[in-house]
Amino acid sequence: MDGLAIPEEKRGESDWQKHFSSSFAYASLACSLSFWLLGALYFVSVSLRVMRWVSSIVGWQLVLFAAFGLLLALVATALGVFFGAKLWRLALPVALLTFLLAYYTMVS
Repeated sequence: MDGLAIPEEKRGESDWQKHFSSSFAYASLACSLSFWLLGALYFVSVSLRVMRWVSSIVGWQLVLFAAFGLLLALVATALGVFFGAKLWRLALPVALLTFLLAYYTMVS
């Protein structure tokens, strides 16, 4: 049975820190991309006059959702810098742009 197992030196390290950072980055990307999807649905629903629930979402709820995505991206960045994960490099700018756009639309 020992001949079938992968030797210890050939096994990859248990990079749970990288996986932990990546999970925060994926969650941040999910928040950011859902905001963009909701924006696209809003413009489609306005032009087609369907799905009125999209236009009933209050602006401050979008800002809170974008801020949560930014917080997740910041946690992913902090963990990624220390443990070497790479997905935070995508999650942070996307979350920051999403938050700034949501805040801009809320204020104006």
